[in-house]
Amino acid sequence: MGNLQKTIGQPAECSGTGMFTGESVRIKFKPAPLNSGINFVCVDMPHRPKIPANVHFLSSTVKRVFLKRDDAEIEGIEHLMAALAGLGIDNIEIEIHGREMPAGDGSAKYFMDILRKANIISLEGEKRFFKIQEPIMVSGGNASIMALPYDKGLLLSYTLDFIGEQTYEIEFTEENFSKEVASARTFGLITYVEEFKKLGLGKGITDENSFVIHKDGKITKPLSMNPAELRFPNEHVRHKILDLIGDLYLANVVIQGHIVAKRSGHSLNVELARKIADIASKT
Repeated sequence: MGNLQKTIGQPAECSGTGMFTGESVRIKFKPAPLNSGINFVCVDMPHRPKIPANVHFLSSTVKRVFLKRDDAEIEGIEHLMAALAGLGIDNIEIEIHGREMPAGDGSAKYFMDILRKANIISLEGEKRFFKIQEPIMVSGGNASIMALPYDKGLLLSYTLDFIGEQTYEIEFTEENFSKEVASARTFGLITYVEEFKKLGLGKGITDENSFVIHKDGKITKPLSMNPAELRFPNEHVRHKILDLIGDLYLANVVIQGHIVAKRSGHSLNVELARKIADIASKT
C-alpha cells in the first residue's frame, strides 16, 4: 500500500438508508490535509461537531460500531472504515447528514467504488506504522483475538464455527482486500431476526444487502426467506475479516503483524485496537 499517506483528490457523495435504523442519510467525502486523520462532521447539527474516527471516541459496539463526541453520535461505520483501510486512505473529512452510514450492498465494496472515483492521491508524509513486537491478546467467553509478530506486512486469520468450523486467512493488500473480502456482505443468525424486530432494528435490511444463517445451516435471504446466492462459498467468514479490518483501523496506525481471531466481534476487535493504540502512543 506504500509508505505515503493518502487522501482523495476531489469530493464524492452518496446517500441511502441505514441498515439498522432505516433512516435516510447523505454523505459527502472531502479531501483532507496531511496528518489530519479520518473525521466525521455532523453537518445537520448546530456548530457542525466533528468526531475523529479513533478508539477514544467509541461509545458502543452492540451489533455495529458507534462513535460519540459530546451530544453528537454516529453508528455503523465499520464497512466504511474497512474500505478506507483497504484503499490506504489516512486523511479524509466525511460530512454526514443523518446518524448511520448508508447500508449500500451490505459490504465495503459500495464505499470503495465511490472513493476510487474521487481519485485517491498521495501526500508528502509517511504513514504511521505499528509493528507487533510481542503477542497482544484479548478474549471473552469462547471468543478471542490476538496480534502476533510477523515480518511480511499484515496477515489476518479468522475462525468461525456458526455452521461447522471455517477458517479464512488473507495477506492484507489493496488487491487482495478488493478481490477477496470487500464485497462480502453482512449476515446474521436466524435468531437475530426476532431480536431485531423486538428492538426496532434492521429497518434497512433487504434481500440484497444481507443474508441469514439458519440453525440447520441453510442460508436464505432475510425478508423473503428464499435461498440466498452467496458471493463466496464462505462469504460469512470473509465478512468477519472485513469487520475486523474496519475495527482495527480505529487504532489509527498501519499494523504490521499477524492477527488471529476466533469468533470475535466488534467488542473484542476494538478492545485489541485500543491496546494497539495505547502501545503505539508510547513508542
